[in-house]
Amino acid sequence: MIALAMAAAQDGAIEALSMREVSRRLGVSPGAIYRHFEDREAILKAVAEAGFVLLGERFEAAMPAGSAARDGADARARFEGLALAYVTFARSHYGLWRLMFGPYGCDFQFQDPAKAPTYQWLGRSLSELRDFGVIGSATPQDQYFVWTAIHGFSDLRAFPREGAVDVEPSARTQARLCLRALGRAADPP
Repeated sequence: MIALAMAAAQDGAIEALSMREVSRRLGVSPGAIYRHFEDREAILKAVAEAGFVLLGERFEAAMPAGSAARDGADARARFEGLALAYVTFARSHYGLWRLMFGPYGCDFQFQDPAKAPTYQWLGRSLSELRDFGVIGSATPQDQYFVWTAIHGFSDLRAFPREGAVDVEPSARTQARLCLRALGRAADPP
């Protein structure tokens, strides 16, 4: 059921998805769905949660939870990797990504104590950058600034009209601009 709703989100058709349509596609009675989900909103929240799990997997690949940067250059590369993971996730899962940051989504991973919320990956990365002197500070306000800059960039570059454009160079540039805005040179000498 979640996979079906995720596919609808990916196709940008999640708003038109009804409980009756879900049951029809699954070949079950409409009442059967209510044994698992209270209502349509519960399905949308579950889809958003599944989206955050997928995004967390992308972040884990870019910056494994148990790892640490070796030096400033590595901390920069890890930060750029997170930014690129976020931008490419938004681009490849646009409808789902929009749902995740809409009224049904929030970062659900905090419910699993074994996993950090996706937002905390950014905080960890900024702390590494600060510790190696790449940026001047890593406050919650700095984290919010960087997240909004990367999130807005993702929205602009992920919109389906963009077509098959390689976003990696511009995503890395956006990440470096964020670091520059936080102080100290973000580019190695």
